[in-house]
Amino acid sequence: MKLTSPTLLFFTHLTSVFANCDPAVTEIGITSDISKLTIEDYDVATVNRFSSAFRGNKVVLKGYDSKPIVSIVDGKIAISKGEPCGETSSAFSIAASMSQLIMAKFGFISPLTALSTAMLMGLPFTSAASGMTIDIYTDTDALVHSEVGSMTCPPESLYFEHHATVHGGYTGCVGEKYLLPCGQDAQGASDPSLYTKTPINWNGTECVETGYTYEDRTFWILWGDPLDKHELLTRTGLLPTVYFPLERGPYPSYTHGTDETEELYDDASSAKAKAKDFLEYIGAFTENERDDWYVSLNEGAEQGISFLWAAMALDIARTTCNRDIYVLMEAPAYGYSNGEIANWVNRRASSFYSGEECDCFPNCKEPTVTINNRGFFPPNIPSETGGDGIVYPADSNSPNSPWFESMVFPENPSGTIKVPQLPNSNRRVCDGVYVWPMYFYFNDFQIPLEDRPECAGWAFATTKGFSASVRTGFILYKKSMTSFVTAVANVVSMHDSLSYGSYSEWSWMGQMQIQDMMMSKPLSDPTSWIGAYSTIMKEKWDVVADGFADCPVLTLTNKGKGAYAFFLYKAPYLGLQDSMISSFFLDVLGVSATTYYWGFRGADPSEFYGDGVGVFDFTRMQLYRDLNVYIEVARRAKIVCADTSASIGDFISIDDWASKSNIRGRRSLRESMAHLTERQLKVLENNEKIYSDYTAKAEACAEEGYTTSCFYENVGKRHSDFVYDYDHNEDFVAKSVDSGLRGF
Repeated sequence: MKLTSPTLLFFTHLTSVFANCDPAVTEIGITSDISKLTIEDYDVATVNRFSSAFRGNKVVLKGYDSKPIVSIVDGKIAISKGEPCGETSSAFSIAASMSQLIMAKFGFISPLTALSTAMLMGLPFTSAASGMTIDIYTDTDALVHSEVGSMTCPPESLYFEHHATVHGGYTGCVGEKYLLPCGQDAQGASDPSLYTKTPINWNGTECVETGYTYEDRTFWILWGDPLDKHELLTRTGLLPTVYFPLERGPYPSYTHGTDETEELYDDASSAKAKAKDFLEYIGAFTENERDDWYVSLNEGAEQGISFLWAAMALDIARTTCNRDIYVLMEAPAYGYSNGEIANWVNRRASSFYSGEECDCFPNCKEPTVTINNRGFFPPNIPSETGGDGIVYPADSNSPNSPWFESMVFPENPSGTIKVPQLPNSNRRVCDGVYVWPMYFYFNDFQIPLEDRPECAGWAFATTKGFSASVRTGFILYKKSMTSFVTAVANVVSMHDSLSYGSYSEWSWMGQMQIQDMMMSKPLSDPTSWIGAYSTIMKEKWDVVADGFADCPVLTLTNKGKGAYAFFLYKAPYLGLQDSMISSFFLDVLGVSATTYYWGFRGADPSEFYGDGVGVFDFTRMQLYRDLNVYIEVARRAKIVCADTSASIGDFISIDDWASKSNIRGRRSLRESMAHLTERQLKVLENNEKIYSDYTAKAEACAEEGYTTSCFYENVGKRHSDFVYDYDHNEDFVAKSVDSGLRGF
């Protein structure tokens, strides 16, 4: 009897094995590529196929009346009959699983360990009279990942097969960004006059060595792209896979703000319940809170919180005279797309409130709503005039106030748990994209529920816990707030429409599988997804804190808080920066990171941080790249901070950075810094153009409120670790700035 089973792969060496009739199971790791199973001399009653609930492929024989002899014959597993078992029936398991070394390292049970069938798989010991039963367990995740070689490539890269017309049909390891060849991330385009400062680069035909190493390359470390895949998969032993059959044909259908009876007619009703399960699992909400909230599915991150902003503004416009609506945001604070949010609100202008006491009367139903950010530092609470002509402080409890409050928990970029200011929590919405245990190192990786702000709505996403490429998430909103619930439904339903693409079921189906994968082990297990991620974050925080300890230039303000290292500069180094890009990090450390000057949103940091501190005296460095990147950055920081005259590679010393801060122009720079090498001077000249160019691009987003959407469109969503082509291209400086996303 031959059973074709193309999923039985990854087997180890096996010649001939005799099974016992003893009820204990003997598991044998097999590694040859096996595609067929041959059974001789046995009556086979049943063949069952299962997706394995644990790592590895497995064949289990049950109910045999003679000892099976297992061998490899012509690339097949051959099972023949041995000595009779008498009246004893038993089970014999042939296992294919992970490498023993990997399993031993991360605490898994070796497949070679003798375990009872009942303990391992819950199998009954069937009667020999019923004939042999064969159970084939297939590790589908391992199969999918084996086909793409997910762990054969370096960190921050993956295996990919390009179309024949793209990069010459390159097949192999590519960077996670842009899928550029050569198996390293953050590369620039294949321009012979602008190649990236990475050890290996794609020249358009092949991967070539550049002569650069980790010790002298430039690193791009801004925005927040999660690039921890290699560490997470290695430490967990998990192979995350999303898959489902293509079975349905009708248009998707969803409801928003409806109770259980109506939600039975919502395609995503189970996904909504799973979302609440997940929040309980990570410790963000309790079981007792489940019934207090509605759930709506979306594409996560900024979209979710933007929905809540729009719903809150729409609710205010429907119940008050206000058309200029103000958002209270403790600085520094994240920004969303105010113009787009206002557009969504104004599409419902016919439902706006209209009263003779309103300044807008009799034109109150015109689409004139604006959304306006107001940054502040407590206790300096701002005030604004409402649509009824009355001035309202932001912390007013009046239902006619033009204010609502927005918070991120924990805050981006400071990682701080901020204190709500509005007394009415029904006028507060919260961004929960960072509500993951790994961002609470300071609290022993537990979400501090006692400090969680009370909010009318919450937005969550898989972005910061799994992948920013996977656009999926959900919002919670209070059932008790009837008018707000209606406003949420009005806003979200727009995005379920055909003109917005009719939200794909693949998104919420995939999200459920990601959540199941993460919940497959207890949070306390260091090999669970979040447990491993917490360990990685601890290691990153520790190495960054150690690298910058006692640095005379700046101090780390927030070790273990959030997902970003937030640095504050010290005297006499205050006021030396005036760009979107931190000149200290780029000139001295070779790291492209932002000053985050836009995040203060009108607030004066000297009110909170002390006299002399300005908006450019901060640097935000994300902690989403591979661990080795931060080990290298910390190494460089230790060198230059210990000796302000020391320099690394083609970069300059702290002393030179401080002395050049008031120098402008190529001629004066060269005259004043004549002691530098030609390569160092060209680095500085190029950097000065980057500072000017990208600050101008950032300032083009000022009217929009410095939103992330505008930055991504104007400045670019992705950038490159870059190189200065000193020897071959005199026009490199101009070209590097003109090259858009390749600029830094």
